[in-house]
Amino acid sequence: MTTKTKKRTAEQKAYDDMKYWDKQRKHESATYVKAFSKAQYYESNSYKAKGKKKESLIRKRNNCLKLVDAAKKRKNRAKKNYKSAKSRYDRIVKQKADVSNKLNQIADHAVGWKNEGKAAIFRSDGKGDIIYISPADCEDENVSSNITSYPVDKGAPYSDYSRVSSKGATVAGIIVGKDKADAYRKWQMLSSWNNNHYRLSYKGDFYYKHYLIANMSNSYKNLRDNIEVSITFQFVYEAEITTSNDSHHHRKSSKSSKSVAGNRNKKYTAITVKSGDTLWALSQKYGKSVKWIAKVNHIKNPNLIYPKTKIRVR
Repeated sequence: MTTKTKKRTAEQKAYDDMKYWDKQRKHESATYVKAFSKAQYYESNSYKAKGKKKESLIRKRNNCLKLVDAAKKRKNRAKKNYKSAKSRYDRIVKQKADVSNKLNQIADHAVGWKNEGKAAIFRSDGKGDIIYISPADCEDENVSSNITSYPVDKGAPYSDYSRVSSKGATVAGIIVGKDKADAYRKWQMLSSWNNNHYRLSYKGDFYYKHYLIANMSNSYKNLRDNIEVSITFQFVYEAEITTSNDSHHHRKSSKSSKSVAGNRNKKYTAITVKSGDTLWALSQKYGKSVKWIAKVNHIKNPNLIYPKTKIRVR
């Protein structure tokens, strides 16, 4: 009997990374101190020694100083990675706490009758306000799949011949404000989230955390303090970017790639970096962001690329 390994959450991964680099940081600090102490020991004894013994002690001191320099570089690198991992972990924990706080506010708001309505829209990172909407006209959840129209192999799982193509929701109703200006303030906040393509969460009769606004409309009716709106959300699937230099290397398909429509395997065009090239210039030329090129090519410092190296650009 095989035990299925539970997938680690982003918080667990960030925590494990932070603990790993903290351990490395402490280990390299201890190595640095040990090597430095030995170098001092050999140097102090070399003052009293003469001849070959003095030369031997000086040679050992120099070797220890090399170890000191190497340990210092490793220590600084581990320290930098630890700070980055800790910052990432703290950010995830804070975001989780902010989202939890938002859900508690929504639960408190749902108790008893509220003029604003009980359906809530908020940023999935926990930032900003909660926009409540009363879904007076509709609150629809929709899922569509692409299913083959050709005969399938007998006995084969039907999941091999169908893919989820889209998942979304539509809510149409009333945004209530203390006055007309307050209602429009809420509408403008939704418009800002849409313009910046923030990932949104919707909690009404159903709850999703990976929505983007696909369409939004506002009906200018004679409502004193309220606005009648219609908002369509599109669910966004996330996938981790992976690269391989071996064209014959076969990766196992992930569960999501088997059940969700879309080609998950991308072939990127690689170019050779020339003297004077920058990631910003390449991003302008090939229509990819600097962040995207750096991530795909595992470039730690976007401001530093070397001539004659290969970079995937599209």
